[in-house]
Amino acid sequence: MNNHFYSEIECAFTSSRLSVYKQDGADDITCIARYLYNIEVCKSLYSSLNIFEVTFRNAIDKVLCVVAGSDNWYDILSLDSTSLKNISDAKHKIQKKGKMVTHDRIVSELTFGFWTSLLTPRYSQASFQSKIIKTCFKTVPAAQRNIKYLQTRFDKIRILRNRVSHHERIIHWKDLPTQHDELLESIKWLDNASYELACSCDKFPKVYAKSFKVYKRYVRWHWNRY
Repeated sequence: MNNHFYSEIECAFTSSRLSVYKQDGADDITCIARYLYNIEVCKSLYSSLNIFEVTFRNAIDKVLCVVAGSDNWYDILSLDSTSLKNISDAKHKIQKKGKMVTHDRIVSELTFGFWTSLLTPRYSQASFQSKIIKTCFKTVPAAQRNIKYLQTRFDKIRILRNRVSHHERIIHWKDLPTQHDELLESIKWLDNASYELACSCDKFPKVYAKSFKVYKRYVRWHWNRY
């Protein structure tokens, strides 16, 4: 790989995006190899993150419907201004698409951050929070079944989910295997069938074990004509 080819890649991706892969003085080949490796690691986490998010929001939605006595709980329950704005924004986005505002569409449109916010001290006095914990997380060990622990766990998943969604670097996280294991465990807390589905398509251990060196050989071989 000559300097001209890397310069073209840098121009397309921007130097600021690639610079994080060269912070230790790595050469151009190593930089691109790390970038490709990061893409593959992110892809290997996507299915589990997707399954967790869908299962998480639907489990909470079911509880809120019961607490409110109606599926339009978002118009009934006492929520703070931030949450109400999130709901209003979700309705607006649905309407902008020319679709009817329905319960299922609102649940799908609300951000992951909205759902995790329901399990924070912001709602420590809300009756629905304790109901969510008792119903959705009844299999969580007693010592961990508290809002502080759950908030920390789900904040980590939210950050991981956002970085994966925006194709940002995660391969430098030394605890990434632990985060992966905690993600699967969190799915199991919510639903066994969802956990089995996540495990059946989980490629993270295999992809992560390759390390970027495999991709370094690939980059060196594939662009050896440069």
